[in-house]
Amino acid sequence: MTSDSFYWYASIIIFLPWLLLIAAPNWRYTEPIAFGAATILLIAAAVFTFQFLTSPEEGGNLFSLEGFKNLFRSKEMLLTGWLNYLSFCLLVGTWQTHDARQLKIGHIFVIPSLLLTMLTGPAGLLLYLVLRFFKTKRWDLR
Repeated sequence: MTSDSFYWYASIIIFLPWLLLIAAPNWRYTEPIAFGAATILLIAAAVFTFQFLTSPEEGGNLFSLEGFKNLFRSKEMLLTGWLNYLSFCLLVGTWQTHDARQLKIGHIFVIPSLLLTMLTGPAGLLLYLVLRFFKTKRWDLR
């Protein structure tokens, strides 16, 4: 599969676990599906990275400045960054849903942070942490 087609599939299919986190947070398979999707994306990122770093014609490596510069010229490495972003945000969203259920925060209040996490990552996490603070009156994650 080419990096272009994998990008397209990953960018479309990622909406399924997000839809489950938003619409069916208490379904017993929601968290395993979301966690599994994030894991698959991380494995794919590792595969694309390995293929790029072991390809002699690409000239990308982490041991020279010129090789490091070449990493950013590759579609595969751009895809790796995108897959890392998608998987990290999905893991954060999965944690938010799980944590909110444990703290008995109404899911309707968590939905905006999930949407923001899906779209912008850190801003959604920050919104959830503020929501969590108002519920627990603590900044720590105990």
